[in-house]
Amino acid sequence: MKRVVILMAMLLALAGCASNRLSDPEKTAIIEKFITTEHLEARNTISAFDLDSWTSLSDQYLILRTSPFRSYLVKLTMRCNDINYSPALLVYSRIPNTLSAGFDSVFTPDNHRFKCNISRIYPLSKAQNKSLISAVNPKGKDKSLQKAQEEAEDSKE
Repeated sequence: MKRVVILMAMLLALAGCASNRLSDPEKTAIIEKFITTEHLEARNTISAFDLDSWTSLSDQYLILRTSPFRSYLVKLTMRCNDINYSPALLVYSRIPNTLSAGFDSVFTPDNHRFKCNISRIYPLSKAQNKSLISAVNPKGKDKSLQKAQEEAEDSKE
């Protein structure tokens, strides 16, 4: 009887660990298909760039917002694992108020030595922004800079 109870408890614990979340390769495939089907065109530079909020889609893609109506899908040159879990994001830009593919990068406050270079920048409409987030992560939420800064300060204390 003890063995049956222990076995049932273990099975319940394992079932609780199972999730329906997509893996990063699956997310990347969805994002790249979205880029193709929506005919998104990459830009080299965004002028008047002032980061308002951001959403991590995978370890290689994220959405940066400058306003509620202006968002950009950003592809990083390589995988950046800490972006998925960081409450804050910092942008390194060589030219103030400008974001350039190939020259600028993003990084987390916890790992400021490791910068993730930006490979491509795709402008998104508001509808494309919502559609892409819901396709990759239905529970995804924007991380506003103010909230992220408050969380970073709280974690330091």
